Amino acid sequence: MAVNLTISETLTGGALADSLSGGGTGLDLGQVINGQFSPVVDIPSNDGYQSIFVKHDAVIDPITDLSLYAQQYGVGTGFTYGGANSATADITKLLNMGNASNSANANNADGLANGFHIDMDWQVSQPSQFAPARIGTNVRIFGDNGGAATGEGRNLATAFLIHADAMSRNNGGTEVDAGTPVAGRVGKTGDTVLGDRAHIKTRFYLRQDETDGGVLQWELVWSYSFTA
Repeated sequence: MAVNLTISETLTGGALADSLSGGGTGLDLGQVINGQFSPVVDIPSNDGYQSIFVKHDAVIDPITDLSLYAQQYGVGTGFTYGGANSATADITKLLNMGNASNSANANNADGLANGFHIDMDWQVSQPSQFAPARIGTNVRIFGDNGGAATGEGRNLATAFLIHADAMSRNNGGTEVDAGTPVAGRVGKTGDTVLGDRAHIKTRFYLRQDETDGGVLQWELVWSYSFTA
């Protein structure tokens, strides 16, 4: 028996359903301008992010090894590419952007942050979310340390194991912390120990000196293990 994931934007929401350029549905992070990030609420106070929640329909055992990586748009979904260049160029661009990210500021105040970043602590404070000092632990960047050639988060072998701090549960419509969370493990519905969902925060950053524009598209791939 298969175990299926639901990827959503809210604690109790359904599957991602934003309309995408070229057709299909998924997650649209919106527009970003040079030296900033998206989605943005207030740059000076480091406010703004897109949540992604992951839950599953297993009824006996938790899922394990929950990890995340990026791949070329259309490979897994079959969607028609609708970006400004090509699907191949976009994944290369994305990963190389991450490798070039070198900001000292979570809010990109120096204009040197670049690419797609995730924060795997759902309770992190607003001033500390996406902080460069946390890169390599809770905060990860797709393509960091090598770009499209050898960077992190570019395939299954280099996927990011979802941190224990990302695990939470739905307590009657209110998000609460898992009792004893474990990296990569998400319990079945109602599990108070492991939690029953993962919650990561995401941002797309653009360097101040970036010259390319237009729609950039890629796929996020969630991998996990389960027992029937």
